[in-house]
Order: sequence, then structure tokens, then C-alpha cells
Amino acid sequence: MDTLNLKPRDIGRRQIWHAVLALTAPCHLGGADADATSGRPLVRDGAGRPYLPGTSLTGLLRGLLRPTDPEAALALFGGEWGAADDKAAQARLLIADAVVEAPAHAGIPTELRDGVRIDAKKGVAADKKKLDLELLPAGTRFRLRWQLDLYADAARNRPLLRGAVLLARAIQGGRLRLGARTRRGLGTAVLVASAGGYWRVEDFRLDGLDGWYAWLAADLDGLADDWPRVEPRVLADAEALAAYLGIEPPAPIHNPAFEVQLRLRVAGSLLIGADGQDPAGPDRAPLERVCLAPGATERVEPVLPATALAGVLRHRCLRIARTLAPAGSEVPAALVDSLFGPSEIKRRRRNWASRLWLDEVPVLHARRLRHSRVRIDPWTGGALEGLLFTEDADYGGEVRPRLRLETAASACDSDTTGDPVRALLLLALRDLADGELAIGAEGGSGRGRFMPLPSEPFAVTSNPDARLFLQPDGSVGCEPADAFAADFEALRRRLGHRRTA
Repeated sequence: MDTLNLKPRDIGRRQIWHAVLALTAPCHLGGADADATSGRPLVRDGAGRPYLPGTSLTGLLRGLLRPTDPEAALALFGGEWGAADDKAAQARLLIADAVVEAPAHAGIPTELRDGVRIDAKKGVAADKKKLDLELLPAGTRFRLRWQLDLYADAARNRPLLRGAVLLARAIQGGRLRLGARTRRGLGTAVLVASAGGYWRVEDFRLDGLDGWYAWLAADLDGLADDWPRVEPRVLADAEALAAYLGIEPPAPIHNPAFEVQLRLRVAGSLLIGADGQDPAGPDRAPLERVCLAPGATERVEPVLPATALAGVLRHRCLRIARTLAPAGSEVPAALVDSLFGPSEIKRRRRNWASRLWLDEVPVLHARRLRHSRVRIDPWTGGALEGLLFTEDADYGGEVRPRLRLETAASACDSDTTGDPVRALLLLALRDLADGELAIGAEGGSGRGRFMPLPSEPFAVTSNPDARLFLQPDGSVGCEPADAFAADFEALRRRLGHRRTA
């Protein structure tokens, strides 16, 4: 019988990279569980522990690297499914599943968050559109483990090392978002330093048996004293990692997005409600999220969810555009869809992601008060029997949402001299700072309104850098004054040569 000759993979060195990733906002990594208490439970392994699938992380990292360095993305992750590319090879970066670190004294806590879809025409909750998510809380940690297989020829390793360092820098800078609804505030994460650095690297040279023995027993205990071992190197950051690998630090992944940092205070009270879970508590209370801290018990904090803010801004952008455009024009809906993504009806025929990213933020320095209320019978004018209820609301407080608008993906979303979508978003943010928009429950009763902090800009933007102030007459002052002149001119043209401000 003929001998079957197999060509082995060309591996001269094998590096194992370790890091700890911590969530800074709740995260939903979706799975399926017929016995779950949520309609959208977390993915779990055979032991019932939530985890971050390596396949999900691989796709996120490839998408993060490919626009900046396609050569490095192809070298690290290999060819994509269905792509006709003769140069594609097997992936050289292998990413393991990252299991959640459980506190030593307890199991892995999760939280349930429910929500409703708002009817854009009526302004009330849509029928049969209630949903819920099971979330991992902020502070949850994952242990990352990457295996990088390098060639024996150092020249062939340059795109591999360049791409790996680029990804390390992007993750270290908070560019990675995990799971569902990442454009609506969920899944933000940062690296956590341990033992003096963010990265721990084990380098196995596989040109001899000692390197193979050391790699095979890397995670084993109780080995003989003379067993070959590799001591890990702890590296402070991505620059130290590049120096250790012997390459020039590559330029960071470019982020040309337009960012807005809002700073507002609650004018009155805020109630973004959740059904009370404590029998001794109120019937309705403000939405809170769980936060974990190393070596400490979990805590809760009230939040302004990005989903609520995005819904309000979408409705206001559509109203502004329809007011300024000629009657019957389809431009307003197209502009809003390009900013927030298509509506549910249109999503059946076409789909693209929202250009707008928002962060979920805590409500700072608020004071919580409880109210007892009754429902009034409209016929008799008296209290209805059995309809006494209590609710908590947060009074005062400050919120600092951050918004990021990606550059237009096509010419139809932008103008040669300005971005009409950016101008439309700024008009809606002006209404939010002026108290004309209400977020949360009982907006018709005065709740959920915001106002700028005294003598401070309500928004600070980047790309271009500008500061926006609300004037006493309701107009907006901008420094520098002409920072967005081209954007408003582009919006005027798109809406049919009518004035926008």
C-alpha cells in the first residue's frame, strides 16, 4: 500500500497570548434554552456557565481589522467562507472560548431587562412588542486566550505580528463591543491590567523537542522539575508588545467618526421604569443595572439606557425632517433610516446597521423619592377600588451620554461638502437640551426632561472639534461658529431648498 504523505503546517514558533477583558456595560451573548426565564437567554456551556464564544470574538476581530489592514486580516484569520481567493490559507490566530470568571463566594450573576417597542405614530407601546434580555452585568470578566502560529521564516510573520498588535491596541483602547445591541450601549469592554501589564505572552520555539514538550504541558501541574518550561512575559501595553515581538508599532486603527459628548442634568424627575421585583418595594421603580467589582459585593445604579435615548432621537429627527421638507417627500424617511437603520417594516426587504452608536450611562447624584398614587374613575371622579400603587422616581441628577456617528457608507448618505445626517442629529440634540423631548415614563406630566448645566456647553464634539451652548432664547451658540455650516447647507439641499435653522 502506498504511503500517504501529508504536508505539515509550517510552524516555527507558537505564541499563547493571555489577557483579562472586563465589561463596562451589560452584555447579551445570545443562546437557546427551552427552560430559560427570558425570551432571549445567554449562551452557556455544558456546565451551565455563560461564556464568550471564540467564533464570535474571531468575527468581531476580523471585522475590526479588515478595513484598516486587509493583508493582516487575511494572514491572521485565513480566507472567508465562500470567498474565491487563491491566496487564502488556514487561520494563524486561533481564539479559544472565554468562560466568565465567577466570584469565589458565589455563582455568576445575571440580570433580566425588559423593554417595549414604541409605536412611532401614536407614541405609545406597540401591541405584542414586549421583549426581554438576559444580560451579564457590568464588571463581568473573561479570560482571553489566543494562539498565534508563526512561520519559521521571519519575513512571512510581519503581517501576522502587525495585525495582532493592531488588535491588541484596539482592544486596549476600548474599541471592542461584544454581543447584541452594541450600537445601543451594550457590550462595551476594556482590558484589565494584572501583574503589571495587560498582556502575558508564552513563546514556544518548535524547532526542537523541548519546545513541543513545553507547549504540550503548558497548562498542566505536577510535572517533573526537569520538564521543559517557558516562562511567560508580562507586557505593559501594545507598544511593549510590539517591542517584544521586534516590530515597529503600527499606526493605530483610524477612527474618523463624529463624536458628541453630552452633559445634561435632569430638570425635575426621571422614571425609565421597570416592574418592581421586591414584594416590599414599589410597584414601579427606575431601571437599574448591576455592577460587579473585584473583591466586593455587587451594587446597582440607575441608568439612562441607550435604547430609550435612540428611540426619542429617531422620532424627533423624523419629525424635524418632515416639517422642513415638501409635503409627500420621501427624503425625510430616507435620511432617518440612514442614521438609525431601517424600520421594522422595511427590514424585511433590506437591512443595514445604524450609523449612530450610543452609550448606556448612569444617572449620577440623583435623589430617589417614592410616591403613592391612585387611578381616578373618569365617571364618578373618585378613586377606583384596588388601583392604589406606588412608584419611585429619581429627582435631579446628571447624565453624560456619548454618541458616535460613523462616516457615510455611500454617497447617498452624505454630500460632497457636508453631512446632512449630522446636521439633522444636531437639531434633535438641541431639542433634547432645550427640554422639548421627554425620555421615559410620564413625559406628558413633566418627567424625563433635561437641561444644560449652568454656564457649560451641553455638547462637545470631535471631528470637527466644537462646543455647543444653549442660548436664553432657545438658539444654539457654536464655537467655532462655522463648524457645521457645510452640514446644514447639505441638509437644506437634501430637503428641497428650504431653511433648516
